[in-house]
Amino acid sequence: MIAATPKIGSRSIYCVILAGGSGERLWPLSRKNKPKQLLEVGEQKTLLEQAIERLKPITSQDKIWICTTQQHADAISVMTKDSVGHMVVEPGARNTGPAILLSCLEIYKKDPNALVLFLPADPFIPPHDYGLFADFLDHAFDFVAQEDRITLLGVKPTFPATGYGYIEFAQGNQAPYIVEKFHEKPSQSVAEQYLSSGTMLWNIGMFCAKVSVFIDEFKNVAPIMYQGVVDYMARVSSYDSVVADSVDYAIMEKSSKISVLPVDFSWCDVGNIEIFLSIKEQYGALHNKKVLEVESGNNLVDVPDTLVALIGVHDLCIVRTNEVLLITKRDDAEKVRAIVQMLKQGAFKDYL
Repeated sequence: MIAATPKIGSRSIYCVILAGGSGERLWPLSRKNKPKQLLEVGEQKTLLEQAIERLKPITSQDKIWICTTQQHADAISVMTKDSVGHMVVEPGARNTGPAILLSCLEIYKKDPNALVLFLPADPFIPPHDYGLFADFLDHAFDFVAQEDRITLLGVKPTFPATGYGYIEFAQGNQAPYIVEKFHEKPSQSVAEQYLSSGTMLWNIGMFCAKVSVFIDEFKNVAPIMYQGVVDYMARVSSYDSVVADSVDYAIMEKSSKISVLPVDFSWCDVGNIEIFLSIKEQYGALHNKKVLEVESGNNLVDVPDTLVALIGVHDLCIVRTNEVLLITKRDDAEKVRAIVQMLKQGAFKDYL
């Protein structure tokens, strides 16, 4: 049974929003000076602002933290102002493993008995499910307060998604369940098998535990990474020397202390420009007031202050910023990242 309301103030809960990503697949809307998490979608708030809003019923403002890189710190600081308690700033990007460990060590100095939730800044959860989101977290915190385990939230699949990783769990008497195995993004046929299995969940990158449990697991299964971050904090070595690896590979796939709580709040990984524009369309936020179509359809147009005439074209994403025009088939939206790689290697680096 999931609690009706979170037990605000009854536990020392820190929530750390991971906001260091660059969002290359949302180019040209996501740029170096305006990463994905600072884009507005849905209720006309940025993804990061929405992530902060969802955490307000769960803990006090001073215990809502953001972890980001030096590259994005200034822009995020301007946007968040006084809405969070602290910002952990990595000197450079070393993937999620070191980012999470660095945050845990900082929290442990303040409160060695804290419970910690980590979650990404960039998924979309509709506001009508914020209460359900908080209820599931309350259930997870109840569990990790009693058990020395890391507990993930796993979304029950609603379609055979090929763009998400999956968590396989062992069914038991009561959730959270023991994680059996993590699976990479599957083929279509395998995803259909996952959907019907009843023991597979989408891995949404949200997880919680006692801060001491997180630190102990880094010591036990990722000792080189652990020592690298400790040495950096002691100013013995640079952050660049820390092993760069995701928390999934460094900890989750190696630890024997991983559980998962199946959840069914609405969730969407805003993973490419097609998904981003689809959400904007759902909320009536596309700049598509001046579009004429002849023998065309199923196009997503986000072009402000310009008449767009489409003839004989279907299933396109069309996006324009002050400097860039992007046109891609909706099914090819993932390939936007290839353009970003070309920019990095070519003469148009100013457009990154």
